[in-house]
Amino acid sequence: MAQRIKKRSSRKASTRRSSTRRSRITRRAKKVGKSSFSLGKKIFPIAKNLAAPVAFIEQISAKHRQTLGTAYTAAPLGQKMKILSNIITGSTTGLNLFKDEYQAPLSQLKISNIFNKWTSAGVAMMGYSVIAKTANKSLGISLPAISPVKSIGKQLIIGGGIAGLFSDDTDNSTRSVGTANIISQTNMQMAYSSGMTGNDSTLSGMN
Repeated sequence: MAQRIKKRSSRKASTRRSSTRRSRITRRAKKVGKSSFSLGKKIFPIAKNLAAPVAFIEQISAKHRQTLGTAYTAAPLGQKMKILSNIITGSTTGLNLFKDEYQAPLSQLKISNIFNKWTSAGVAMMGYSVIAKTANKSLGISLPAISPVKSIGKQLIIGGGIAGLFSDDTDNSTRSVGTANIISQTNMQMAYSSGMTGNDSTLSGMN
């Protein structure tokens, strides 16, 4: 009888321990879920507000920045802001605010450029919201952040789509004005030729 009582008490103790562990794990999971949910509540509104402007500025300036190369990447922050301002106003209205910086030409409004990485990402996020909503109803699961992802996707489509209209291909031979000048192929050839002439004169002097 004593052994049976001991076995029962040990079983009860192990059961209590397992239930205690489960409760601790559940509590931790709830805390993590609450913290991530509260963090998501703070991040999603910010992401929603920034999605359209970021997509617009990045898309409309991408080809210009590629053309400028290190003239843009190595520029100070204040100069970069001036260049971006000229790209936005120049591409959309033909007017560049800063005459001492890169002069962006008026865009030709290409419809095909609407389909870009930003609008593709927006469509994917909209698709997730539709699939997640359907899965939640049919499978009884709970996929997270359906409404916020849908809202961000809409903003990406708007910002990326509008910018796509004004994002023309830029010509590397186009001369810019100001401190962000593009070095033309002619200037590079002239510099190379002068360097070769200097080397020849040095060699002739040595001879």
